[in-house]
Amino acid sequence: MASRSHVDVNERRLRPIYDCLDNGNNRKAIQEADKVLKKQKDFQCAKVLKALALLRLGRQDESSVLLQEVHEQHPVDEPTLQAMSICYREVHKLEAIADMYENAYKARPDNEEVLSALFMAHVRLGNYKKQHQTAMALHKLRPQKNPYYFWAVMSNVMQAHSDSKLAKTMYLPLAERMTKKYIEEGKIDAEAAEVLLYLMVLELQEKWQEAVELLEGPLGERVVSELNQRATKLAELHCKLGNWEKANVLYRNLLKENPDHWKHWLKYLNTVFQLIDTGYAQPSCSKEGDGDRTDKVDCSLEEVMEFINQQTKQNKGGILLRGPYLAQMELVRILQERRSELLKLAGPPSELFQQYFELFGSKPCCAADLKMYFCLLTPEELQALIDKFTDSLELSDKSPTYASEPKHICRHITVLQLSRCAGVYARQSVEELLNVSKDLILRYRKGLEFGKDLLSTDLQPSDPYLLFAAYLLVDLWQRTGQERYLWQAVVQLELGVRRSPANFQFKLLLMRLYVEMDILYPIMWVALGIFWLPCAMFGTMLRFFSVNHKETTEYLLASYKYGSFGKIREFVDFREKLQRSFQYKSAATERLLLDLILETNSHTGTEQMLTYIEVDPSKERFVLSELSDNRDFSVMTCWDPPSQFRIRDQEMSFKEEIAWLHCRDLILRILVAAVMAGREATQSTRNGTAHGDSHQPDLTNGTNDAPNLAGMARVVRELLPRFVNHTDACSKEFADPRIYSLQGPFRTRLSAYLEGKHHILFARVVECFLIIYDLQDNGLSNPDNKDSEILKTPVTDILQTLVERSKCSLVKEEDGHASINVALFEHLVMSTESISYISTLMGVCSHLLKPLKAAWSKQTRKKKGQKAPEQPAVFDKFTALIEELQAAAKSLHHAATQFDPVFMALDLSALSLTESLTDTEEEKLCEKAVWSKVERSFQQSSHEICELLHNKLQYLHTCHI
Repeated sequence: MASRSHVDVNERRLRPIYDCLDNGNNRKAIQEADKVLKKQKDFQCAKVLKALALLRLGRQDESSVLLQEVHEQHPVDEPTLQAMSICYREVHKLEAIADMYENAYKARPDNEEVLSALFMAHVRLGNYKKQHQTAMALHKLRPQKNPYYFWAVMSNVMQAHSDSKLAKTMYLPLAERMTKKYIEEGKIDAEAAEVLLYLMVLELQEKWQEAVELLEGPLGERVVSELNQRATKLAELHCKLGNWEKANVLYRNLLKENPDHWKHWLKYLNTVFQLIDTGYAQPSCSKEGDGDRTDKVDCSLEEVMEFINQQTKQNKGGILLRGPYLAQMELVRILQERRSELLKLAGPPSELFQQYFELFGSKPCCAADLKMYFCLLTPEELQALIDKFTDSLELSDKSPTYASEPKHICRHITVLQLSRCAGVYARQSVEELLNVSKDLILRYRKGLEFGKDLLSTDLQPSDPYLLFAAYLLVDLWQRTGQERYLWQAVVQLELGVRRSPANFQFKLLLMRLYVEMDILYPIMWVALGIFWLPCAMFGTMLRFFSVNHKETTEYLLASYKYGSFGKIREFVDFREKLQRSFQYKSAATERLLLDLILETNSHTGTEQMLTYIEVDPSKERFVLSELSDNRDFSVMTCWDPPSQFRIRDQEMSFKEEIAWLHCRDLILRILVAAVMAGREATQSTRNGTAHGDSHQPDLTNGTNDAPNLAGMARVVRELLPRFVNHTDACSKEFADPRIYSLQGPFRTRLSAYLEGKHHILFARVVECFLIIYDLQDNGLSNPDNKDSEILKTPVTDILQTLVERSKCSLVKEEDGHASINVALFEHLVMSTESISYISTLMGVCSHLLKPLKAAWSKQTRKKKGQKAPEQPAVFDKFTALIEELQAAAKSLHHAATQFDPVFMALDLSALSLTESLTDTEEEKLCEKAVWSKVERSFQQSSHEICELLHNKLQYLHTCHI
């Protein structure tokens, strides 16, 4: 009773702290905790709650001291342990949670809650072996609770997931034996979780027959967590075993229940042709009137066609289902592919197309469905079919007859999409395409009448007209090279976004067109010279990936808790896929490079920045071959002909992205290693040693056959040839910019980087750093030392070339048409980045040379009657190199100002860079707004490039020795 009273007092004292934390009043929580600790100075829970409040106020150091103090005391009470878990999760110290509960378990081995929390701590860490051990300890503690036993089984499955070598020889057989033991002892609960886990173990071992027996037995009746789950799984297993007649029966019955399940149709047709190929036949196949039997096997083309027709007839009078009609076309496709003589029994494909259009032409999915089966028709048949569809609309392009209801609009749009997929518009002239686009814009505006009462979150029924017109204008731009067509598409899409702000297709295409013209848009910020906004964008991306790990962990805990074992591997696979995402690694690399060039204006600042950049340049940051491509280009509408849409776009783009990421990663690691090497060298010099040697450095002309290089300098020497070899390989494959389809990926900056020889410039400057670094051991170079020549000629020649290419105007004129000279933006930004990286390396070189020059001056101080020795050439050549870099940075700064329309007093809207399509007042106002946005984009790019170059000029000024 006294003990309970003590607990009540503690709870009452802690309640104000909990309330303050819940309300976000962390300062008040600290005050309340201090009040409690004055009365009970050893009150562990109060200390931890104070630590939590300190953590949320950003006082992490103070919080860590309190947590460490309590941690070393090995707390065992549940409130303290829970509060510490929250603290450790917020600072991502998951190992500390496991250690904390491990200590609590040793103190209280009979506490089920502590042991359960320890298991979940190992789940967070992904330590499957300790998961298994902890789950078995729980089972021994509470043998009557099945979940603990199956936690151990699932832990074995996850060990198999992480170790493919021992999966089928140890972990999976052990999981099977453990589960079978419980089944034989009759301990399986009424729920299906344990059965599904056993089924998973059998499938992972490819024991298909045992899995079938399990599902067909009494335990299989418990698999009812999803609709038709047992039948679907059985059908899949019979396909694995090659039991095509049983699989056919199961898929046939599943389709009778749900005729619109497309995957079941594909599997059903596969079983039919497998039966036909094997010559399967049985008496029941020839009987009439047995179509309703549940054990019916369809083993001939006639029976398949009869079954499909039965399913299509069921649609009459009810909701139309696309599945059976698409199955008819899929059947014809298979017969054509197999060159079957039975093809004539299925009828002409054009009739199937006509039937499908009549039924589903007013549905947005119609064009995409029919596009899959264009291969069934010859070009002539396809053109005749589209003409027939067009005539049925009774809409004329020459004298517009507008649609009378939204369904008519949708049917017309379906025909337009099919025409484009068939390549009709590719054969039309420029004038015809322009007229069609104007007509579609008029139809779009007329169709807005049907959407007057719609919400802002709804799409206008006529939106596809405008999207289609925009694609035609893009076609005209790509065909003629005249940018006015592209700007016309931009203006029309901007108008469309105003009327349908929820139409993401407008926004996707608009974004892509702005990117094509190098106008400010998030996806291309860095390439356009916008450096600060990407930091926030990359930070958001990185938080997404961090939160992904945290949230998927919580899903894993819930899956174990509720017995959803089948989801555990899915969550783990999803988490691992995101962790391997090249977008994740690319965002992390670009963010670090931006931090390195934006947050530093001197070498001291760069060294301070390294304390925040957690990069070990001696270790690989990721394995290129394991990175996954998580991009989805299908989200953007594509009505191009199948022959024009290159499926390999994404594969080739991914290869290019990986090459660019590798290049950027090597640049980052070389820069970080160089700065660290410079710090190592100066620290060892101050300590009276050279890179760990006991001798004083020879500052004049000493030589050393085997110089004792510091660790980070050795890393730079190892990384430089890798960088050179990689960029040489890229020059052979990615020298020319790749052009992808508009709905596909956008090219990287790799080709521009190689074309500008920025890789050669960077490599030469790294060599300069290594030469200067070697002076720490080899002594100062003689005036005639050829190695010092690299400090001038190759670097300055490339710099001069880059500067000359930057001296161009914002507006250019070709064939009487004025256009924006956007190609130079990428070149200017790339040159600015190169200057930034070189400045970092020059800062390290200056940091190394200053003490050498001071020591040389001290050793060669003039004495009476002696002539002062000539100063080593390296000092003068380094100073000349710094001056060349400053001159280049100033020239680039001047070039960047030429891209500011305000500075140059340019009014882009008055330059006749485009012309209105329909000449309405609304369109003119929108066009003016677009040019205003373009001007602001160029102005911001110019401002940020100039600001960064000014920053680097200050950086280079500090590098003088």
